[in-house]
Amino acid sequence: MDFLQSWALRIWSDAWLAGLLYWLPLGFCAVGYIARTARNFATDRRERVRPGAFYRPTDTLGSLIGRALVTMLPVGNLLAAIFDLSPEVFGKFFEWIGKVFNQPLVPDLPDGSERRKQQQ
Repeated sequence: MDFLQSWALRIWSDAWLAGLLYWLPLGFCAVGYIARTARNFATDRRERVRPGAFYRPTDTLGSLIGRALVTMLPVGNLLAAIFDLSPEVFGKFFEWIGKVFNQPLVPDLPDGSERRKQQQ
């Protein structure tokens, strides 16, 4: 019975590790790269018909294959989720956090600018 309990616990812990380190980044990369490809596709369709513009495609078949491979590779999807997609996805949130907590520790006096002008 002890063998079955340890085996079940090992399977359970492996499933959690796999979920956190592989499946969660895989899902995040899949959704993020599909959204990026759709956005780039729409931009390319707009740019190719704009008069007088030089058209250079944003996405190619190679970039789509590369995104698919990175999404499926175990360490690649974790690194892509952290360094490639997270800044783009969570950038606005971190900008907002920066603005909220961008408060001076020593605030300026109400007449501080007037005092500095008088000292000069």
